[in-house]
Amino acid sequence: MHAPPRYARSRTVYDRACRSIPGAHHLSGRPLLDLDRSPLYFDWAKGCRIRDVDGNEYIDYVMAYGAYALGYAHEGVDGAAFAQAARGSLVSLNHPLHVRFIEALLERFPFAEMGVFLKTGSEATTAALRIARRATGRRAVVRCGYHGWHDWCLPDDAAVPAGLAEQVLELRPVGAPALEQLFSEHPGAIAAVIVAPEMVRPFEPSVLAALAETSRRRGAVFVLDEVKTAFRTAPGSLHQRVGVTPDLLTVSKALGNGWPVAAVLGPRSVMESASGMHLSATYHGDTASMAAALATLAILDRDDVPAHLWQTGDRLIDGLRERARAHGVPVVAYGEPLPPMPFMQFRHEDEALNASISATFYEEVLARGVLLHPRHLWFVSQAHREPEVARTLDACDDAFAAVRARYGGELQR
Repeated sequence: MHAPPRYARSRTVYDRACRSIPGAHHLSGRPLLDLDRSPLYFDWAKGCRIRDVDGNEYIDYVMAYGAYALGYAHEGVDGAAFAQAARGSLVSLNHPLHVRFIEALLERFPFAEMGVFLKTGSEATTAALRIARRATGRRAVVRCGYHGWHDWCLPDDAAVPAGLAEQVLELRPVGAPALEQLFSEHPGAIAAVIVAPEMVRPFEPSVLAALAETSRRRGAVFVLDEVKTAFRTAPGSLHQRVGVTPDLLTVSKALGNGWPVAAVLGPRSVMESASGMHLSATYHGDTASMAAALATLAILDRDDVPAHLWQTGDRLIDGLRERARAHGVPVVAYGEPLPPMPFMQFRHEDEALNASISATFYEEVLARGVLLHPRHLWFVSQAHREPEVARTLDACDDAFAAVRARYGGELQR
């Protein structure tokens, strides 16, 4: 009698979803490989471990795309949120916690004097550009990286209003010369330059500093999108670590450790433009998520979590390099841009073979209980400890060996 397929229940739920959800799942929930070789539905998570509906458990390095820096179902964070929810998490008009939440963020980012609170990273980046437009009286913006799902983030998509491509300019290649060219081509029109620091590849602080200097010299607001990177490195953000101060900063993801909360922060001279601006949503004032964020910030400090994340990411990256080298598998492993956000790419010159090598590797690590994303950078958390990292590297070693056994001499061609 044959055993049921490893991901049979995931496939069953997917078949149901095909009848009720367009595309069967939200875009970030796409299969890692295909439905027969990777899980799609999960129903339990704690710490750095996650379990799919078929009962397979994994050490997770996706971590809900970076929403967790402390780990899933953290009792200190969730307890604070539950306690606040019991008092009524959403109230009419305003709540004192709104002020305390923003004050706590301003204490962490000395360049900033004011802030606004929102729910998601996409909202934060969109709000930052709206503030920049009012502050400068200009309309066009320059974008560099992934900043969310709103219309301006997809200016060429046929599903968004026409004309956005003329107002939302993409910075390619990433650097001051290309940015100078855009300012020259659109004189007096660019309100803001928004940059996700992981797009500076390889990461070089001087490039980020040059982008900030060029933006300001040309009269635009320099927005640093730290939705992914903030709170993952000492002293609190990438811009503080490398000494490049933005005009506006967007934060979310790790801030709430799984609870939806976001903010835009900046100096009074820019942020006062947000006074009276329509940045309104019914759930922006939700205090349960703010309580979760305040608890998260306290734990980050108490446990020196950023140092742990950096060390853990370094250990993983170094281990991947060593094991890939030992098996003769062409790999580059790195932080994107920081070790707490590691990633690995296969680098065989034959594209078709490279894709096959990658699929084989990720299928093998999944079978050994490790969840790594083949297309998106990974995230480590406080819950990833030495035993989990050691087990992960053992699984990757086995997967590299499987790649070597399957493709043999083709790896050297």
